[in-house]
Parts: sequence; structure tokens; C-alpha cells
Amino acid sequence: MFRRIRDIAGIFWKFRYYLLCTGLALAFWDTALIKPFRFFVVLVHEVNHAAAALLTGGEVVEIRTHWNESGHTLTKGGFFPLISAAGYVGSALWGALLMYTALYPQAQRLVLLGIGAACAGMTLSYTPLGGIDSVLGIGGGLVLCVMACKSRRMARVGAGWMGVMLCLYSLYDFRTDLWYYPERTDAGLLSAYWGLDPLQVPYLAYLIALSWVLVSLSCMYRAMRAVVLNR
Repeated sequence: MFRRIRDIAGIFWKFRYYLLCTGLALAFWDTALIKPFRFFVVLVHEVNHAAAALLTGGEVVEIRTHWNESGHTLTKGGFFPLISAAGYVGSALWGALLMYTALYPQAQRLVLLGIGAACAGMTLSYTPLGGIDSVLGIGGGLVLCVMACKSRRMARVGAGWMGVMLCLYSLYDFRTDLWYYPERTDAGLLSAYWGLDPLQVPYLAYLIALSWVLVSLSCMYRAMRAVVLNR
């Protein structure tokens, strides 16, 4: 019994930073304190779309993110099913990777640096300068880069917070977007791409979104499990 309690306590201790970040994020989720971070995570979502387009031979026309947490990435060419999935699933994957690489601090710093550099670079390249999305995109990306380069402790704090925010917002997006506006979601757009209007026949959009949720949850679970098994 004592050993079991000790093991559980050890798990909670291992995830203390993530639990603290999760508690703070949920407690202040709808406040002005968390709003800039939610905005930035939406930008990461859009950057994932852009990266998928470029990686599959397409072009990026524009990336925009709005203060109401909507956004769009305009692309030409590329493999659309992967581009559409990259926003939600990509954010969850980055969050899971930030948690997993807690086992390897140097790798975690590189992942955090990569996310920051990608957000700053993509914003500078594809977002019109002067808007709030350009300011927060470039500024937020540079902050992550500085945290990654400054020290291991600072990188750990930044990676913990970003990992939690990316995972939480991915799940939040699935719930809110599909509940209210299935035709405007990435899953709805992919459904329309395959010939089924999500306003008339929403089932394919729900099925697509469910598959993305399962993939995302599986990656998050495996990341946390790996950390526990290597504690």
C-alpha cells in the first residue's frame, strides 16, 4: 500500500510543472491573462497548416490570426488532407513532444526553439505587418527562442507551459468548433473537399474530427506514459 502511494506521488511529482500549468490555464482560461497565449496557440495551429502545405509541395499565400481566436491559412497546391489535419493534430503533436522531451532537456530546448523560430519566421513571411497577429506572432516566437537559448530552467518552464496550452487548446478547438460551426472547421472543409457538404451531411466531418482526436489523445498519452516509465 505504501509503495503504491509512493509510486502515485512520484508520478504527480514528475508532472508537477505540467499539473501547475494545467491548473493555472484552466483557472484563468476565460480571462485576459490567458487570452494572449490562446491567441498564440491559434497562430501555431495556422503555422502547422502552412508548414504542411510547404512540405507537400504547395505554396502559402497568407496567414492571419484574429483576436477572437479565428484564423485562416491560404495555400495553393499541396496535399489538402494533410494540410487540413496539420492544424489540430500538429498542435497536439507539438504539445506531446514538448512533454516527452522533458526526458531529454537539450532536445526539449531544440523543440521549443524550433516552434518559436517557425512562428516568427512564418509570421514575418506570410502575415501583413502592423496587425496584432504580426506583433504577437513575431514577438511570441522570439520570446520562445530566447527562453530556449537562455537557460535549461527557463526552457523547461516555457516548454511546460506551451506543451500544456497546445494540448488543451487542441481539445478545446475540437469541442467548440464542431459543436457550433462544423462547416467552418478544418474537418468540415475536408469533408467538403471530399464532396459532402457539412451543413447537409455533417457525419463525415464528425468522423474526421473524431479520428484526429483519437490520434492526438494517443500521442499525448504515449508521451506522458514514456515520461512515467522513465522516471
